Amino acid sequence: MPALLAAVIAAGVVGTVHATPAFADSVVTTTTTTALAASMRESVFQMSYNSALPSEVRDAAYVAVAANDEAKIREFVLVGYRKAKDRATAREKLDSDVIREINRTAVPGSEVQGSSAEALRSSATARQEYLHSGHDRAVELDRVHDNKRQENLARLAEEDRAYVTHLAANDPGVQVRAAAVRALSGGDDRSIGLFFAYEWKIAAEIDTERFVRTTTELNQVWLDRIAHLTASAVAAEKAEREASGELARKHRLEAKQAWEDIDREADQSSVDWLAEKAKADRQAAMWAQVAEYARAAQSDQDWTTILQEALDGRRSWEDVAGQAASSATHWQAVAKHAREAAKDAADRDLGDR
Repeated sequence: MPALLAAVIAAGVVGTVHATPAFADSVVTTTTTTALAASMRESVFQMSYNSALPSEVRDAAYVAVAANDEAKIREFVLVGYRKAKDRATAREKLDSDVIREINRTAVPGSEVQGSSAEALRSSATARQEYLHSGHDRAVELDRVHDNKRQENLARLAEEDRAYVTHLAANDPGVQVRAAAVRALSGGDDRSIGLFFAYEWKIAAEIDTERFVRTTTELNQVWLDRIAHLTASAVAAEKAEREASGELARKHRLEAKQAWEDIDREADQSSVDWLAEKAKADRQAAMWAQVAEYARAAQSDQDWTTILQEALDGRRSWEDVAGQAASSATHWQAVAKHAREAAKDAADRDLGDR
């Protein structure tokens, strides 16, 4: 029995065997895989310097980028990211455990006790920074002030309470809104003062960190899924080139289906990234409003510091929005080229009938 016929029967294909003209790797296929590689590079590059991500992820991403090797980028996306994230999860749990013990054993009313309690409410990045340097600063302050924390809360004005009420209702950050609500529900001036002195900054950092980590994780899911689909499509096209007749057509249709799946999923990823960009735009706009308010505020709060944090926040969220737009563009390119590859497969199928 000829090898081709045996293969056709083994595949369960019934019908007449036709010869299929051989075709080389198409420009469309090459362009699609190149677009995916570009999306991977962009994603890993962004991870290599984003301070809201765990240091383990940033460092591993940097190593992959610095290698200037597509294989290293792909390895990081498909394997290295998960390993780095697992290391970060273990380290961040240890950070929390250590800070919790510091807080438990601290002198009541001391800077160490107060600052460690804040660290436990803070972002994972802030907890790491606390262990690296914040705890030492707290110990030194306690030495100077005889284990008595110096809160130095500003005198509260009515407009301060009104502004916290505004943030509780309008800030786009879930954590900032929640912190503002807690401050208002405290029922006293000290709760509002603590919001301005500590809690606002803590909540804003958590909002940023959660946004960045969530979108990074979602993008990794897309990259992993589409990378596997692309490998399947390329393998199916290779099998098509090496076969003929109905067996070749079977592989061709498999490739077409894989490209269509990539088109659909990459397009959805671009839609998701544009939605995330809109969220980042709202955050940037809110921080711009905070900066404007801080410039004109007349109360005793530390509006100079708040203004600088607002300007930094606006720039940070503008950067995030730009990265989201860039990611959406990359995924749109992947979808476009996958759509062309699917059409290319369909055209080959029509030409073979």
